[in-house]
Amino acid sequence: MKASLVTNIVFLSYILVLLSLGYAAHLKIKKSSNFSEEYWVGGRSFGPWLVAFTWATSWTSGGSFIGTPAVYYTYGWTSLLWQAGAGVLGIIGILAIGRRVSTVAWEANCMTLPDLFVDRYESRNMGILAALIILVFGTAYMVSQYVAAARILQVIAGIPYSIGIILFAIVVGLYTSFGGIRGVAYTNIFQGLIMVGGSIIIAIIMVIKAGGLTQITNTLMTQDPNLVVAPGPNNWLPINTAFSMFFVLGVAVMAQPHVVTRLFSVKDVKSLKKAGVLVSVVTFIWFLCLFISSIAGKSLIPNIAVPDQIFPTIVVKYSSKLFAGIMLSAPFAAVMSTVASLLLSTSSAIIRDIYEKNINRNPDGDKLKKLSYATTTGISLIVMVLALNPPSFLQTIVIFAISGFAASFTIPIVMGLFWKEATPAGGLISMTSGFLTLIILYAFKITAPLGFNPLVWGLFISFITMILVSKLTKPNSPAIMKRYFGIEQRNKFNTIS
Repeated sequence: MKASLVTNIVFLSYILVLLSLGYAAHLKIKKSSNFSEEYWVGGRSFGPWLVAFTWATSWTSGGSFIGTPAVYYTYGWTSLLWQAGAGVLGIIGILAIGRRVSTVAWEANCMTLPDLFVDRYESRNMGILAALIILVFGTAYMVSQYVAAARILQVIAGIPYSIGIILFAIVVGLYTSFGGIRGVAYTNIFQGLIMVGGSIIIAIIMVIKAGGLTQITNTLMTQDPNLVVAPGPNNWLPINTAFSMFFVLGVAVMAQPHVVTRLFSVKDVKSLKKAGVLVSVVTFIWFLCLFISSIAGKSLIPNIAVPDQIFPTIVVKYSSKLFAGIMLSAPFAAVMSTVASLLLSTSSAIIRDIYEKNINRNPDGDKLKKLSYATTTGISLIVMVLALNPPSFLQTIVIFAISGFAASFTIPIVMGLFWKEATPAGGLISMTSGFLTLIILYAFKITAPLGFNPLVWGLFISFITMILVSKLTKPNSPAIMKRYFGIEQRNKFNTIS
């Protein structure tokens, strides 16, 4: 279904606003005396609203408006259980690790997640490995976001999929290269508020159109009783899968580099605590309203050729032309913000974690800027090529990517922050074993034991190796132990201005 001219004009205007905010951020970067700190972590000056919306939109991404509604639409009420982890552990993530991560990042001048690993585990090799892992899974994650963008453009303007991919790559490559993290934050505030308000409105519209929640449930029961009761159609969510997804969509958020590094930009603990509350409210509203809209869409449009198109389709079909333009801009902007964060994470892995630390430790300022811009744009073009032939479900790539990050990074992050006995060798082997376990299970299509998602086994192996190797190897230096486990006795971070 092609949107009207009014909808397209509103959509284009929205994108221009975002690009303008990105340009404003670029001007801020030009005035900064420290390019790297401003470009990667916004000068560590973000308050609660900027931190909350960069965290939330980086986490939720375009998949929340494209891939996730496709799952809700396809599997009905059971998909609420599938999403439960994101509603619980995702919020705990920012509250549980936020203060320690932010404090250490400020004290050790960490700008990337590999920076944190190098500092905590005193291992340059661990930083290089983390950077390579970010390149692998970051690229996969970005492919999913490019797919989401192209799906939206198909529905809104009738633009062929391949052309949509190319246009998006050009826009997001330029926008991210010059805006840095501040550009991402500025646009996230604007588009995040639109997404929250718009999600509420479209949910109300869809419930009214479908005759209320009771009628929606009755209609789904008529279509297929499995849409209403667990485990869903085709035994979609048995107990072992539900358990797995609790980890995939809950625990995993604590290990996404493009999300965790948002904590590096916060200015103080007070802002961090407020951000945690804001994140919980924002994400709860998004997911609940999108679920209601999607199952209402299933009752009204029982058979859609491409499930990933259900959200943009119901917006165009059932709302006003003006509102459709605004609402369809929201998921597109969510895609842009997530890709921007991912591009920054992957380009920083190349520029800061590999080039600056291992090839040229004192690069010329102008050369560093040019390399940063060129690398970000180059990655965008590579992902464009990979996104031209996507799988049928956007969420397939998303789950693979977030599982990869989580299997590799969760245990080294959490145990590095809260277990004094974690050693450099333990951290390196833990990260390696988690990464390899997940890759082997996915790459060779091995049925995971007991039917659990490969992430569960990646976390288990990573945890066991961390303990065993740490017990047998040399501990960290006293200085690092004091930095990481003397946080409760220090108040420096509370006074950052």
